[in-house]
Amino acid sequence: MGPNGRWRAMMTPCSPRLCSIVLLVFLQVTSAFPQMQQQEDRPLDPSLPEGVTVRAIINRFAAQEQIYKQAREHYTYRQVVRMQTLDDRGFPDGEYDDTFDVTVNDQGERVTKQVSQPRDTLKRIRVTSEDIDDIRNRLPFVLTTDEIPDYNIRYRGQQDTSGTHAYVFDISPKAMEENRRYFEGRIWVDSNQYQIVKSAGKAVPDIYNENGENLFPSFTTYRELVDGKYWFPSYTKSDDYLHFSTDSIHVVETVDYINYKRFGAESRIIFDGKQVGSDESQPSRDQRGSGNRQSGPQSSPTQNDRPQNNATPANPQQSAPVQRPRAPQQPVNPPPQPAQYVQQALMSLEQEISDVITKREVSILNRILTDDYHLISANGDSESKFDFLSDVQKGRAGTFRQPENMQVEVNGDRAIVIGEREESIPTDRNRVQTARVRFTDTFVRRAGEWFLIQTKEAGVRR
Repeated sequence: MGPNGRWRAMMTPCSPRLCSIVLLVFLQVTSAFPQMQQQEDRPLDPSLPEGVTVRAIINRFAAQEQIYKQAREHYTYRQVVRMQTLDDRGFPDGEYDDTFDVTVNDQGERVTKQVSQPRDTLKRIRVTSEDIDDIRNRLPFVLTTDEIPDYNIRYRGQQDTSGTHAYVFDISPKAMEENRRYFEGRIWVDSNQYQIVKSAGKAVPDIYNENGENLFPSFTTYRELVDGKYWFPSYTKSDDYLHFSTDSIHVVETVDYINYKRFGAESRIIFDGKQVGSDESQPSRDQRGSGNRQSGPQSSPTQNDRPQNNATPANPQQSAPVQRPRAPQQPVNPPPQPAQYVQQALMSLEQEISDVITKREVSILNRILTDDYHLISANGDSESKFDFLSDVQKGRAGTFRQPENMQVEVNGDRAIVIGEREESIPTDRNRVQTARVRFTDTFVRRAGEWFLIQTKEAGVRR
């Protein structure tokens, strides 16, 4: 496997699928991410913000992120990392622990000091230097003004999350430069202070080459208020399956950021004519709630307390079974929207699906599709979701033209969209096969958002 990657599977890649199989899987754009709807989150409200434009929100939170990035350079802190792989029974069968301090040396340079030697008993995957780089730089995601041009930023709505009213955006890289890592996912921006308070997604791209497969899990990072001024990362949780070509591996990871301490001379950061952190520009802790956010696994919305990084017994096979997450409670939908609005929204969503497949924006596709999404092909075969996700990441899924001749039928919290589009699929290095496909997509409405749950397709005679 190549030098880059999040986790490495000790296996070799499988041969590419036949073109006919790739075509069947083509519309199976599905979610490898655990469901991001947290129990404490209110349903997403897709309405536009009042009194401020979406572009202004983006400009303001990007400027605040620049301030946050500069301020964090003046703090020391400790990072505690714990990673486990779980077997089919939910028992740990391998573990990686690492604790290090981010501090400053005598020359005033920021350095990382190991608190203790990392403990590594992983057997089915291994951690690389690139993994550590992601833990230190991608999990606490920062999106500054300088980085805005590198990303597609799509406004999704407003949501109450972890005691904060936030604007919600989906983020994906516009293009991926070689040997550069990116974030792809969703961010929540506080509606008063215009700072990112939560992010959920993954580091991209996943890497497939002649040496193997490097796959990245999804994660959620929560921030907390430090010194009454800055929203710094406090906790990251990942609970995901890495779907390699020959196996799926359950990985659980937690990262705690603790003991934030300011060093050096006092300085002031001014933004928009006000000192960041002053009484006139920042609410008190009582107004915003506790700095420590409650958080838990993305797939366990009933968990109320953050898990502690207690040491695991020396023999992980003898440790207590890991409780499997309970199914999330069915989110409550807000009142139905007018049919005309829903029809337009679903047609726009179909156009976005075609667009993100072509651009390989996998995390956005993951959130549009339900976990139990299925594609039923023209010959009656049913395809699971993860095979198509792999094809999209490897570039074998090809391109979709924009859908045409769409018809939308809405029945409460379910809707059907029927339409046609052209799909171009690479059959080998120099050939592409183009076919016109008639699709019937079934959508469901959950917590105010529409998700695609099933696709039926059939060929169209020219």
